[in-house]
Amino acid sequence: MELNEEHEAQEGRKEDRFRRLHPDWIAASRLGSAYFYAIPLLIALALTVLGAVFDWTWLPLWIGGLVTLGFALLFAFAVFRVPVILYRRFGFAVFEEEIEIRKGLFIITETLIPMTKVQHVELEHGPILRKYGLAELKIVTAATTHSIAGLKAEEAEQLKSSIGELARRTEE
Repeated sequence: MELNEEHEAQEGRKEDRFRRLHPDWIAASRLGSAYFYAIPLLIALALTVLGAVFDWTWLPLWIGGLVTLGFALLFAFAVFRVPVILYRRFGFAVFEEEIEIRKGLFIITETLIPMTKVQHVELEHGPILRKYGLAELKIVTAATTHSIAGLKAEEAEQLKSSIGELARRTEE
């Protein structure tokens, strides 16, 4: 019993050290997902309607209806549920010697990025993120690029500067 309580206490401390994204990221993510998933949904719907109107034999109405229903369910899940799950599971922490990022939808991954491996840090402001005053911070290493999307633009700028400074300091 003591081990379980100790494990829960460690998990609580671990959870406290992670910073979260800005809550506006959920709305931005929903908007981006809606744009992305609306296209196949509208194509399936258009083909189903055209198939019914022109009596296409190669596309029975029930198949078109099932495909459209499938895309509608995917659209609803991707737009309304996925952003909330990703928001709750995403966290990051910046330390003097490393950056830790936790993310995932079904599988949670925790990544440690040593400051000595950071080559440069970038900021991106896409149209949807810009609409909500958010930015995406990209941490570039020799192996890959790690991103933290959904930070307030000012916070992202400060984080970029502090990570750049910490990376320079660890090189010396």
